[in-house]
Amino acid sequence: MENLISLIGTSCNFVQGYFFFKTVSCLLKPREPRFLQILAWMLCTLVSSVVIFAQDPVNILVVLCLFFGTTFFFEGPWYLKISAVMILYPIATALNFLLNNIGTWIFFTFWGGMGFTNLLFSNLAEIVPLLFWFVFYRSMNRRLLKARQLLDRRSWLFLSLICLASLTAVVSLVCFTPNLAPAAYPCMLACIATNFTSIYLASYLADTIQADMERKNLRLQKDYYEELEKNQLQIRRLRHDMNSHFAVVDSLLKDRNIKEALEYLEKLMGYIETGNRPFCKNSVVNALLNAKYNQASEQNIDCFFSISIDGFTKLDDITLCSVFANTLDNAIEACSKIPSGQQRKISAKARYTKEGYFSYEIVNTKENEVQKRKGRFLTDKEDPHSHGLGIASVQEIIEKNGGTLDISYTEKEFRLTIFL
Repeated sequence: MENLISLIGTSCNFVQGYFFFKTVSCLLKPREPRFLQILAWMLCTLVSSVVIFAQDPVNILVVLCLFFGTTFFFEGPWYLKISAVMILYPIATALNFLLNNIGTWIFFTFWGGMGFTNLLFSNLAEIVPLLFWFVFYRSMNRRLLKARQLLDRRSWLFLSLICLASLTAVVSLVCFTPNLAPAAYPCMLACIATNFTSIYLASYLADTIQADMERKNLRLQKDYYEELEKNQLQIRRLRHDMNSHFAVVDSLLKDRNIKEALEYLEKLMGYIETGNRPFCKNSVVNALLNAKYNQASEQNIDCFFSISIDGFTKLDDITLCSVFANTLDNAIEACSKIPSGQQRKISAKARYTKEGYFSYEIVNTKENEVQKRKGRFLTDKEDPHSHGLGIASVQEIIEKNGGTLDISYTEKEFRLTIFL
């Protein structure tokens, strides 16, 4: 019977650790292969079920280091790993402190003894944290997943700073509170509530960002259809005037004004080419590429776009447009500083393979020297606050989605390559 009760308690610990592991997985992706995930589950079980006593700094600090070590079994940027620890560890330790102290008081007040009753009570008490982490995971998983997808590094560092106050309070209370001091209980509950609120704050920020992205998406689609309507009107006008254009060319050829006829045809072809070009099947991205192509053409920049991204869904339209827009803006800016229009060239190639790999390369000619400060690329813009934000923004997007960004340059050429 005692073995059965002990088995129930141990099973509760592992199930509790599983839900804690799943909660961490909402913020960080578990590494492959499977045995690393099982090991991460075991470590999460230790972190979430550690017994916290008053005036015992060893357990709480050692397990804190263990939790940081556990994050190496997960994939994700460093700031997200810090946030996972700062958000979840104060909740786990405060919960275990309260359950251990309050449970001890209840047991010795109403039952007492060190025999079978103690074994039964201590093992059945493991059901409480199991239920807590089950409810926590079920209620918070979508919020955490959305926050992971949408929040940037600054937002996560801001949340980590808020939760650092909870962690500091929990550690201080554990290290300096006398055994079974009821005065610590409200503070522990407040720390748990603070980190719960931080998760809701992260979810609220994510909802705000998503709403803003949807507005931008609608704006891009609106611009696309307006541009499409404008191009259709231009084509109708061109068809209406086509007979007149042919008559002009015919007259010039009959008068043997070959040069003037060719110049007229060249202007006419340029007028036709200003329409909407089908760079890719994604209407939103295609509208952006057309806008950047026209912007580059106005500055006599020779552009070549080869975009084949059908089926690519890892980045939403707004994020993908941000990558294209920032890199193309930088390329156009660099080319515009070249005195000779014949040397202004931009080549942008993007491809999504059947194997699920996305690659993007943009190459542009340049004249000015590339400037870097502390590993960050600078621009020649007058606004000092805008220096390097384009590349930094793209780099953050790529790192956040587990990709790589490589930059190389020579005296006359700048190359940016992305793999995702």
